[in-house]
Amino acid sequence: MTYVASPSYDRNDPSRVSNLRQCLDTARRRLDETSQASETEKIETLVASAIEAGWEEDEVREALRAGDGHGNKMPEQEPPVPTIGVVPSSSF
Repeated sequence: MTYVASPSYDRNDPSRVSNLRQCLDTARRRLDETSQASETEKIETLVASAIEAGWEEDEVREALRAGDGHGNKMPEQEPPVPTIGVVPSSSF
């Protein structure tokens, strides 16, 4: 797991969202510097670490879907597997 700071604001405080994004951005930069994991694995590590730090899963996933202001967003789903060189079989 990677370190994600705990919330500094309660659930109803409007500053909580920006606090969460800052915490996730810091943790993500560290993961990118130190991990060779896939994008999906990094996201799940961030989610698990944030939940362990006291964030709610729904707010973490929403913040990741919204992105960090640098164009980095959580993928909606796994990227498709490349099919270059694969010939579909005929159906009977």
